[in-house]
Amino acid sequence: MRTGCLVAPLLALAASVCTAQDDYPVHVYPCAKAVAAPRLDGVLDDACWKNAPLVSGFTFYDEPTLAPVQTSFRAVYDQQRLYFGVVCDEPLAQELAPLRTARDDGQVFHHEALEFFLDPAHDHELYYQFAVSAAGGLYDSRVKDASWNSGARAKVRIGDTEWSLELAIPWADLEVSPRPGTVLGFNVCRDREVGGPRQWTNWSQTKANFHDPMRFAHLVLSPTAEQLGQLGEEFRKGHRTGPLRIYGPGGFSETPYRALAQQALADLDALLAQLEEARRQERDAAAARELGKRIEAYRPQVAQYRAQIEGKRGIDAATWVRMELALRQLTNTLRGAVWDARLAALLSRI
Repeated sequence: MRTGCLVAPLLALAASVCTAQDDYPVHVYPCAKAVAAPRLDGVLDDACWKNAPLVSGFTFYDEPTLAPVQTSFRAVYDQQRLYFGVVCDEPLAQELAPLRTARDDGQVFHHEALEFFLDPAHDHELYYQFAVSAAGGLYDSRVKDASWNSGARAKVRIGDTEWSLELAIPWADLEVSPRPGTVLGFNVCRDREVGGPRQWTNWSQTKANFHDPMRFAHLVLSPTAEQLGQLGEEFRKGHRTGPLRIYGPGGFSETPYRALAQQALADLDALLAQLEEARRQERDAAAARELGKRIEAYRPQVAQYRAQIEGKRGIDAATWVRMELALRQLTNTLRGAVWDARLAALLSRI
């Protein structure tokens, strides 16, 4: 193996880290399979909703500020459809005046509405939009082509202090065969008009507007903790650099964070092995010695993280964020170790 062949991809990877454009949180929603599909009536009282993670924390797009009037949702699936159940808090519910619109009428976006975005191939390019007004009006499009129509169905209920919605989207319309471990990009957004001024909020933070598939959240069908741990790179496609947040029925889920940490440690071990091989293949004796010194200097740090990951203490969301940042910084440093060693060896001769 030639050292140059090893160093080039490492440098390319290191360079890609520098192209991140934001540090917005990266949301991961493990989506459970429903034993029985929900009855679409706009009321989230079906058994399938009880074990689905309930998430909230909507912010204004391109602004990390929590909305004063919040939205929460759950998601489940079966072999035929993907289902969303959403509750919109609304202290001004008595002032709502839902206006039913025709199918795909753009007026749906000028009233109380919820918008759903799905990137079924997780390629950040082809995505689908579904919008449902508080009157039950439906808009659907393929990217922004509203001539595309689906078999989606939705039901809305308006209460005294909230309005809620249940939405069913056929997998066939998304060209998806639902299998455990499948990853889809998605986002849930809200258009709030009552009370003025207009408020546009989203669960996964976007820039400019909601049509931002690079910054969608990630929905994973029936994942195991091990699968989630192996999907770290998939969740960060597009060079996402923000804190990774994985949710469970009780909020943040501890087990996937440990799996992610174990995978990060395995990747770090593999990188150290590659650097050791690069040291053996290095033709410049001085550079080889310098690289060896750097490898040995970093081994205690790796051992420290190994002890923390393999210890008995739990790894929650906050612990994982701190650990992930430290591991990524160490990984990036090691990726530049070959050239650093060569530079040090060259300078020592001057």
